Amino acid sequence: MNEFLDIEQEVESLCRWGAARAGAIVVLPLVGSLSLMANEFYMIKKIADLYGYKLDKSAAGAFFGALGGVFAGQTLTTVFPFPPLQIPIGICTTYAIGKVAHEWIKDGMPSFSNKYNAIFKKAKKEAESLVPMLTKSPLKDKPLGDEKANLNFDYGK
Repeated sequence: MNEFLDIEQEVESLCRWGAARAGAIVVLPLVGSLSLMANEFYMIKKIADLYGYKLDKSAAGAFFGALGGVFAGQTLTTVFPFPPLQIPIGICTTYAIGKVAHEWIKDGMPSFSNKYNAIFKKAKKEAESLVPMLTKSPLKDKPLGDEKANLNFDYGK
């Protein structure tokens, strides 16, 4: 198998991990929003690591800033405790964020464009079919990084 396929499979695994974790995290009262951001940051950082990039503060800020509306909407799902709505939104949004991050990183982390909005919408739709499987996945209980660390974006390789 070539390196490209290995990276693609690893990215898919990371996106599914992040999405499964999001389904569990999103229902946590009070800490759900910050935990979701940490979860998504770790997922994106690991994807960047696969390509040999260090996700620094400015790159992470640009990425999260470009998807600001997505994070605002996802944050609202943690405020209203209704798991039948929270879980699918958390899973689908996080999976889509991972897919967008993958394309953005492969492209060399350029300025955001409408291309990434289209990727987000497509990936979010694709994730709908994964919700039942990821809700039950043991990945939801597997931490990927130091989730107690301060999210100051100073994580390097």
